[in-house]
Amino acid sequence: MAESLPALGIVIDLPLGILMWAAMSRFLVSMFVKEDSRLGVMRALNTLVMPPTRVVMMLAPRWVIDRTAPLYLAFLLFILRFYVLPLVIGYDVPGFGAMPLEGLLLSVRAEIGL
Repeated sequence: MAESLPALGIVIDLPLGILMWAAMSRFLVSMFVKEDSRLGVMRALNTLVMPPTRVVMMLAPRWVIDRTAPLYLAFLLFILRFYVLPLVIGYDVPGFGAMPLEGLLLSVRAEIGL
C-alpha cells in the first residue's frame, strides 16, 4: 500500500491524519469531560486541536457552535485527505483504509496479529 503512494502524499497526510483523529477524540472526550478540565488527556487534546479549530471557526458557518467545532475541523480534514490531496498529489484512495495513516495502522495491526 505505502509503495504506491508518493512520499509527498505521506508527508502531508500523516500530520493531517493525526490532527483529524485528535480533533475527533477531543470532541468525543468533551462529551464526558468539561472542556477546561485539568485532565492530562484533555489538556493535551486542547493544546493540539484548539489552535487549528480557532482558525477554522473564522471561516465556518454560523450554525457551527463552539462545542462541535473540533468535529467540524475533523470533517474538513477528512474531506481534504480523502478528496483533495489524492487529486492534487496524484495517488488513488479507493477506501478509508487505503489512506496513508489508516493503511499504516491497519498494516501494523495485521503484523502483530490483532
